[in-house]
Amino acid sequence: MFGCETVSDWKAGSPLEWKMQWEGKEMTAVKGDIVKIEPGKFLSYTTIDPNNPIIEDVPENYLTVTYSLEEKNDATELTVTQGDYNKVADGERRYKEAWNEGEGWNAILIQIKEIVEEQIKN
Repeated sequence: MFGCETVSDWKAGSPLEWKMQWEGKEMTAVKGDIVKIEPGKFLSYTTIDPNNPIIEDVPENYLTVTYSLEEKNDATELTVTQGDYNKVADGERRYKEAWNEGEGWNAILIQIKEIVEEQIKN
């Protein structure tokens, strides 16, 4: 995600952090916890920006993200969800940043598609 390194042991209940370099120092850009993981099939984790002074770091402000892979007609379908933005602090702004402004998930999904297509070629 935008040049970040994901750090986790990838077990349910474990922390998940997105680390990056900022002005020569390592920082956590996003954090959460692994909720459920089934390798090759399903991943669910919580997420929050720990650097946002407007959003309190409490469980009710974390969003849950899921990735689900399903075989369909000799292909694999990826479904990604994130939300419920109506239940978190500053939800409308967070939704717009994630989905409507050309960055966020749009850029991430394009990158996932490019990585998968490159792997298929090789």
